[in-house]
Amino acid sequence: MIIYLIALAVFLTQCFIMLFVYFNQRKPYKRALMNAYQSHTPVDEFFYFILIPCLNEEKVIQNTLNNVLKLPGQKQIIVIDDDSIDDTLIKVHQVDGPISIVERKLPNARTGKGDSLNYAMPTIQTFIRQHNLDPKNCIVGVIDADGVLSNNSILKLNDAFSNERNDAVQLRVKMKSPLKVLQTFQDIEFFTINHLTQLFRANLNAVALCGNGQFFRYSSITKKLGTIPWGNALLEDYELTLRMELKGLHIAYIADAYVDQEALRNVKKLVIQRARWSQGGFNCWKYMKQIIQSKKMSLSQKFDSYFFFFQPVLNLLADFSIIYLTIRFVFKHINNPEFLFVVLIALAIIGLFFGIIFTIIYMQELKLSDRAKLIINRGDIFNIKFHVHNILFSIGLISYIYIVLFFSLIIAIYHLISHQTTWNKTQRI
Repeated sequence: MIIYLIALAVFLTQCFIMLFVYFNQRKPYKRALMNAYQSHTPVDEFFYFILIPCLNEEKVIQNTLNNVLKLPGQKQIIVIDDDSIDDTLIKVHQVDGPISIVERKLPNARTGKGDSLNYAMPTIQTFIRQHNLDPKNCIVGVIDADGVLSNNSILKLNDAFSNERNDAVQLRVKMKSPLKVLQTFQDIEFFTINHLTQLFRANLNAVALCGNGQFFRYSSITKKLGTIPWGNALLEDYELTLRMELKGLHIAYIADAYVDQEALRNVKKLVIQRARWSQGGFNCWKYMKQIIQSKKMSLSQKFDSYFFFFQPVLNLLADFSIIYLTIRFVFKHINNPEFLFVVLIALAIIGLFFGIIFTIIYMQELKLSDRAKLIINRGDIFNIKFHVHNILFSIGLISYIYIVLFFSLIIAIYHLISHQTTWNKTQRI
């Protein structure tokens, strides 16, 4: 019961913090969107190296390449092929532009996204030297093979990196054309809930990098982390976040530009994906001692890391508590169905309240982005209108997050115990 009450208190605190952040940042965000396509930095101020790791991405890679190529500014795209067995490389060769291909072959391929990204760093180093570029003005970005950057991304990145304090930047993340309920839930989770969490983290100087839409200043990272900045954790983006924070590097967050990525349509694939992420989070526990002893990480950054580490464990214990208490409660009041019904309705109202709130915020965010002409695909705002079914769906929003997390954690812990570190890649639809 105590664990359940602690988890409930943490959940409610998170929800109210996100609501406070939303209402506190609403007016500044609206003003920022009015200038979504304005920049105070020359468009060619920085040179961008866009890394795109690929493993059997024939269905999406050309769209991603064409999107990056049409963006303004100086750039070199580096496709890192991890020994694909489909037509990924053929598709890449069919696209004209400043594109380099780095190939990894088995048995040295498919050893993790971090290894794949590190493999491209010598190519960047050689390119900088051969073209006599200033490393301070060289930016390394990572987007997934299905990633699509909003048209103003380079402009906003230029402004962010014109501030020399910023060593790395994370773009907002959105799901591409979320048509199904499961996809909509993922979109609300990323475009709204994770977005509000990042805004709060920004106030703590604890912005976390995501696997998609992360950018960093080449000179800062190679000076402090060397030419192999990524680690081998399954959650390589958060591991890189910790490595940067331990070296005193600063990560900023951009809310008025975003990267699109595909949402999963299958619950099983979603659970497996999140299980991989959960296991990657557990992989990062190896930094706990360094974090505790660090003189460069701020107290707020340390708190954020501790919370990141222990929240999944707390949620898992709370879920078991909920299952136990629910079964016990039902058997105790089995002869009083009216009371059970009232309790069920009360619990649904709690879920409905927060589900509706975040659903409404989500749709408001879509409308604001649409007015600012930020939307990449018209399908991205499929959920912009508020219907009765949105209310019904929103009841399950909070449950979706915790149910998926519960099963993901079970799988992640099993894989940790059995020392399984390899995962089947999620297939494109």
